[in-house]
Amino acid sequence: MMAIRNKTLILFLFATFLAVGSISKVSQSFAADAIIPYSVIGTNEYNLPMDFDKPINLLLSYNVWQKTNSYYGAEGPDMDVLVSVNKFARLFKIDGIDNVGFLWEAVLGYAGVLVENGDNINGMIDPQTGVVAWIKPTANWTTMLEYWLHLPWGSSDLSDSAFVSDFAWMNNHQWGNVVLDWDIGYRLRGDQRKGGQRNELGDSLFANAVLTYKVSPRINPALHIDYETAGSGKNKNTGETIASYDRLQVGLGNSMKVSDKLTFDIWYSRGIDGRNVAKTNALYTRFIWAF
Repeated sequence: MMAIRNKTLILFLFATFLAVGSISKVSQSFAADAIIPYSVIGTNEYNLPMDFDKPINLLLSYNVWQKTNSYYGAEGPDMDVLVSVNKFARLFKIDGIDNVGFLWEAVLGYAGVLVENGDNINGMIDPQTGVVAWIKPTANWTTMLEYWLHLPWGSSDLSDSAFVSDFAWMNNHQWGNVVLDWDIGYRLRGDQRKGGQRNELGDSLFANAVLTYKVSPRINPALHIDYETAGSGKNKNTGETIASYDRLQVGLGNSMKVSDKLTFDIWYSRGIDGRNVAKTNALYTRFIWAF
């Protein structure tokens, strides 16, 4: 079974300001999500099959541990963020459209934030759902479009309290032992209503890529590159500006096929450039179970 793409937690709807409100100032953006959108993609994330007759079900688990102890711009608090996101995905065909595949996804997840002063925040993150349509222009190229919706129904401390939409173009290329997965997308953020305040959050443009060299079923080293740039926003109560931000991270890891139905990926990513945002220092894992 070929691996299916998954985000995330593109995944993660809570912003770093939820942990400590003191960093919500013009010099340090609090609109940034805990991770770059779609940075959870792994090897063959977008290598979806076309030759299937019956629907395929997948269970996926994405886990990220981000240890924040450095910032680009104004310093903020040290904190640990752990996110565990679980997704059900169903691949299916529509009669009469045999050369197009479709996918529906639903996500529920848990997150915990531990701040240096000992404060703890944990609970359910905002649920998410999305749809994908894909084609295979050639035997070695899969391309697809996705719409992804974040619903503000998570735990009060962790919910983003805003409807967020992602629009993405995703691709997979196979060149012998070399595999390239990449995407480019746009995140449209609705107004955030939280604690009596209404914030206009800047939209963002993001891109992700995973380059893998296939050695054996259990040894497949992968290079991860993720980038996001976001516009500024404002506090609609006070008129105060919410800073724009940029961030770039690079990661290294491995993808392995544990069995015919189970795939496991692990990698470490670190920020190499940014502006008005926390520096990435994160360990990622991905599990995919097909049934």
